[in-house]
Amino acid sequence: MALYKRGNNWWYRFTDANGTLVRESAKTTDKKLAEKIEARRKHELIEAHKLGVAPDRPFQEAVDHFLDKKDLENLRSVECYRQQLGWWAAKFNNVTLQKIDEAKIVAAINDKAKEKTHMGSPKPATLNRYLSALRACLNAAAKAGWIIRAPKIEEYREPKVRIRWLSLQERARLLGAAPEHWAALIRLSLATGLRQSNVVGMRWSWVDMGSRTLTVPGSYFKNGNEFCIPLSEEAMVVLREQLNRHPEFVFTCQGFPISSLQHVEWKAILDKAGIHNFRWHDLRHTWATDMVKAGCPLHVLQKLGGWETIQMVMKYAHHDVESLRQFVEAQNRHSEPRNRMRLVV
Repeated sequence: MALYKRGNNWWYRFTDANGTLVRESAKTTDKKLAEKIEARRKHELIEAHKLGVAPDRPFQEAVDHFLDKKDLENLRSVECYRQQLGWWAAKFNNVTLQKIDEAKIVAAINDKAKEKTHMGSPKPATLNRYLSALRACLNAAAKAGWIIRAPKIEEYREPKVRIRWLSLQERARLLGAAPEHWAALIRLSLATGLRQSNVVGMRWSWVDMGSRTLTVPGSYFKNGNEFCIPLSEEAMVVLREQLNRHPEFVFTCQGFPISSLQHVEWKAILDKAGIHNFRWHDLRHTWATDMVKAGCPLHVLQKLGGWETIQMVMKYAHHDVESLRQFVEAQNRHSEPRNRMRLVV
């Protein structure tokens, strides 16, 4: 019996008949009960392997199983999974795994699409994140032998990526309309391209003023990996202005760390600046656009922006056309004598 404790609960770990490592929480502090749960689990998997039929389980068990594994991976995304799968668990309350099919999934996500909030109805990208979480959960259940295979899940077609950036005149108006602490956050965002959470929650422990670098721990970064970038002179100017204001956090308001940025305040700043159709995340788009226009190669931009794939950076490629012109002109210069010779002949 490979039992071990994690927190207060007992966990078990073994390899099933298919050679798959099974690592699950017994969800009990009683060791003897945990041993019985492990033995029952092994028996279920043996039966499933022999007969090709998995014992049916409540959907909530699949959710708990999936989140337990994600907790072990210590990813920031686990909280998003927890919220999204919590919604699915409410929709599939008292429904067993083998009863969940494509029709039930479509009916549930259609209900989600009709929900109304102060931001309006969920967009296709939001609905797809919920579907992606469900797919990951059901795939984990299939891997554990709880279902033969996960049902097919079709995602919504998403519109083309919206790219909005600030002109130089808009930047001046935005900074002029923003209170001091907002202006500092905006300036650093435009200088680094960092996401809002990493700017607002920035700690001095992340900053090395001597080497002019910023290192965001993986537990605070979107993909869970440590993220390190060099800091430009403009970024250093902003940081020097914040020195000695707080022992831990870089950005403050009236001496207190800024916990979040209020949407109402942001909208008021935009209205005052006369800027429309602009979100905070568009500051990141503005930074990326500036970098490409300055000749930054896309693979370098990928590293500086912390994007996982080059495909996510390709949306800025249209700004890169001018940086290619020098090579076209070089080709023309190289071919000119040969062209003239052909004309003479």
